[in-house]
Amino acid sequence: MGYAFKNDKFLDGSKTVATIKRDKICEGYTSRAVCNIRDDKVREKTGSTTVCNVRNGDIRKTNGSSRMEYIKNVRKQVKNSDAVSDAYLAGFWYYFIK
Repeated sequence: MGYAFKNDKFLDGSKTVATIKRDKICEGYTSRAVCNIRDDKVREKTGSTTVCNVRNGDIRKTNGSSRMEYIKNVRKQVKNSDAVSDAYLAGFWYYFIK
């Protein structure tokens, strides 16, 4: 199996793992927020604590500069990932793939 993005849903095979609703990534089909996206930052649940950010094609820790992963490597893992922005892809990677 592999990860895929289709119609605002992140799938693992045929199972819906997460859904994009407005500026949030929600767990499965529920409205329970896993993280929210503002600018290029991925924030915890509905709060303002930054978990990771996206800069220059890298996923970086909190507000710092240490690289955790390259966006291009994550795009290779997720089918049809060109339909979603880097920040949403970083949030999905941080909470579900990593």
